[in-house]
Amino acid sequence: MGTKRIGLARIEALLEAQNRDLALAGSTLKFRRPVVVLVDQAGAGAIRTGLTKAESGTLFTVPALTSGTQTLAMPALSAAIVGCTYTFVMIGTAGQIFNVETDVSATKVVAAKPDGAGNNTAISQVYNLIGFKAAAVIGSSFSITCVSATAATAWLAHDVIDGLAANVGSINLA
Repeated sequence: MGTKRIGLARIEALLEAQNRDLALAGSTLKFRRPVVVLVDQAGAGAIRTGLTKAESGTLFTVPALTSGTQTLAMPALSAAIVGCTYTFVMIGTAGQIFNVETDVSATKVVAAKPDGAGNNTAISQVYNLIGFKAAAVIGSSFSITCVSATAATAWLAHDVIDGLAANVGSINLA
């Protein structure tokens, strides 16, 4: 028997290739969620390059924005990104609009926005984007998860928190 060492990437590849359940009874797994700090671009346009599959599970903090609508593109729709989740949290008052947009007009985000009284502001429907309005305050947040490779129902917006009183005015759905 040898003592050949293999790296973490190889172990991950071997485990993922098995496509089987892993019993972890009695085990303790430690995981720290990645956090990416977005940076104000001081003008309308992309706040950075689009989201990637590798960033699934990441929490993105959105700073106060100084000028123009800033956007972030969702990954191109494919079966490989089903299950990918991204979370966005305001860490100041937005000041400008911030939107997370689908890759094409046919790809939709299924969402309902809470109204603060235990109801939704409208029936759940499909949108091209979700984001923060200029009035969004610290703590406003939402998550998106790719739930289907079918464009008409590809993304689900969930855990939507409007930081303003009565939950009105922070979340942008269009």
